[in-house]
Amino acid sequence: MSGQRIPERRLHDAVIIVPGIMGSALKDVESGKQLWGVRRLFEYSARMHARRLRELAVSDEERTGRTGRVEPTGVLNIAESMPGLGQAQPYNHLVSELRHEALHRSAVLAFPYDWRLSVEHNGGLLATAARRHLEAWREHAAHRHYLGGRPEAGPARIVFVAHSMGGLLVRELLHRGDLRPDIRAVMTVGTPFSGSVKAAVMLNSGKGAPLLLPRTTLRDATRTMPGVYDLLPSYRALDLGLDSRVPTADDLVSLGGRRDLVDETLRWRESRQGITLPEHSMVVGLGKRTPQSYRMEADAVVGQDSILERDPADDRVLFHPDGRPRRENREGDGTVYQFAAHLPGTREKAISVYQEHGALARSRTVVDLARGMLRGLRHPDELGAMLGNGTFDLDVPEWVEPGSPITIEVSGWDGVFDLHCTAREVSGLDEVLYPELKPVPGQDGRLAATCVATRPGLYEIEVVGGSEPVTRLVLVVASERHL
Repeated sequence: MSGQRIPERRLHDAVIIVPGIMGSALKDVESGKQLWGVRRLFEYSARMHARRLRELAVSDEERTGRTGRVEPTGVLNIAESMPGLGQAQPYNHLVSELRHEALHRSAVLAFPYDWRLSVEHNGGLLATAARRHLEAWREHAAHRHYLGGRPEAGPARIVFVAHSMGGLLVRELLHRGDLRPDIRAVMTVGTPFSGSVKAAVMLNSGKGAPLLLPRTTLRDATRTMPGVYDLLPSYRALDLGLDSRVPTADDLVSLGGRRDLVDETLRWRESRQGITLPEHSMVVGLGKRTPQSYRMEADAVVGQDSILERDPADDRVLFHPDGRPRRENREGDGTVYQFAAHLPGTREKAISVYQEHGALARSRTVVDLARGMLRGLRHPDELGAMLGNGTFDLDVPEWVEPGSPITIEVSGWDGVFDLHCTAREVSGLDEVLYPELKPVPGQDGRLAATCVATRPGLYEIEVVGGSEPVTRLVLVVASERHL
């Protein structure tokens, strides 16, 4: 430390990174088997995914508090995907950048947790870990050395950088603990404070599951996970045709949810209203087709990329002259629609980043914003961040079978930048494809390409040419008739 130059405005605080749902690697304690967050080279098959879903299901013992069968082994450092459950991107870039930016790498804690369990449970664990980390950092030689030359700075506090569900854990920590005076700032990235229609789709997945997996397997696993219930929409997401409403307990049970878990999450949600986050910076993802509402067809959820438009004066639904309700597409990050990522009851201005939900935490813009927080900067203008210039939407399928074409579609391209596409297998095959994007005749701003992956794997589709690369994951998986 003696020869290290400490830049001005660098904070000496403890930093805690809290990943989102599916953002922590999980291991079965008894067998030692990695259940989530492990390279699956040559193992991508419907049979393997069905087996993993069964192993990830939450048992009755776990729901009653006797946890320990599964333990988190670290934040995700590889990409992961599960048909019907979703996709997750690694956090290693964010962690390494903040450890480089912090006063000392020991100031940064990456907090993994068992995301299958409730926010209430994991928020309590985060509160304990945060207090322990802050006390350890305050006793660290690097912190003491810093205060030796700057006694006016006072003891370190905590800076939280929380992605997705991680922001709900930080809010839970503030509900149950005494850490608020010790928190300097919180940055939430794509946190579904008002829930996500994607969670309703997951809970209903027994009816709307991809044909890749047996519908009962997907249904039986997701309906056991309290963490999924805590992400259910708590705004007027249920479209009734001429009006909409906040889903009730009966509505959520009709999706396929368990009554006891529905009641628990509604009780939890009601008791956490009004909790604010200190020095809160909200990052909201945009530029991706996002389910903002849903309707029921028979007993299956149908997600909709729009929401009923309401009069801001009296909140009534607005109608066209012919009697049809007016609808608007408010966009989002593909998982969380933009206004669901706003913390209710606060007036913080959101920072918009054009990136997909899972990729938000590893995007250059978000990493720069987080690094800026450690220099005492909180406004994007101070950082010179590019928040939306040269942006576009990238759409790919969730999964395809080996040998079938991967269809890649770009919309909203302004023609200023040339776009280049790469499809790279990220689980160990080291295969790279170079699909050529071409304009779609008669459709301004739209480009399309296809490529064919002949072997199972997890492919990252990257399009370069805007303010920063835009990425999506596609699972190439072998289906089987009998599982």
